[in-house]
Amino acid sequence: MVKKMTKLKNLDTYLSLCTEVYDLSKPNPPEDAYAFYRSYVMNVKDPMLEPMCGTGRFLLPLLEEGFEIHGFDASEYMLEALNIKAKAKNLKPTVWRGFVENLTRPEKYNLIFIPSGSFCLLIDPATVRLALQTFYNHLSDEGILLFEGETLKAVPQLDVWRGSVWHKPNGQRIILSQLATMKDQVCHSIGKYELVHNNSIIHTEVEELRVRIYDPQELTGILKSCGFKNVRLIKAFDSAATPDAQDETIVYECRK
Repeated sequence: MVKKMTKLKNLDTYLSLCTEVYDLSKPNPPEDAYAFYRSYVMNVKDPMLEPMCGTGRFLLPLLEEGFEIHGFDASEYMLEALNIKAKAKNLKPTVWRGFVENLTRPEKYNLIFIPSGSFCLLIDPATVRLALQTFYNHLSDEGILLFEGETLKAVPQLDVWRGSVWHKPNGQRIILSQLATMKDQVCHSIGKYELVHNNSIIHTEVEELRVRIYDPQELTGILKSCGFKNVRLIKAFDSAATPDAQDETIVYECRK
């Protein structure tokens, strides 16, 4: 079931070609990440929520296992891809288009989780705080907020163009050229997506993906200022280990 929302602002990233590359490069969730998040899903009662669910890499397999999980994303292209895959699997997910800061649901969720570093796509400090407070308000008293934050170790080589080619089942190719820069703790990645058919470029999309990079102490302080009393930092994706200085990603487990 898709819940429609009106008067949403337009998203200038995760357009059609980016969505195709996303599914071509990441058709399935990483085994370690899926097992990690699934371990939390197994230990809480329904319902659960995945904000920024993308094309459903995590949401759809969990639905297939019988868990009650809702999801939403700001990209109409991502949700379209999710629903095409859901239909092929005869699944009827409860998903809708929306932005995290606008979340308003009657449910109190026992688990809200954001895999794959998607939380770091929120780059405006005021929006980050509003989103965290919104998640806090949508958690049950025993609920858990679980997400990944990226560190400086995750930043690619700066000021160097990189390229990749993705082959579609119909024989077309998508050529991706990327350039990363860094300013004020935000990594800016310009991506040019070119759709090639019979050796001719037939469509081009240019996006600027922005990711906020966090110092763990800074983000922990923000979480506590938003009401979370118990914030645990976890090495990705090992719930028994603590992060170290070389980690690109840190998982934040947050409780009221």
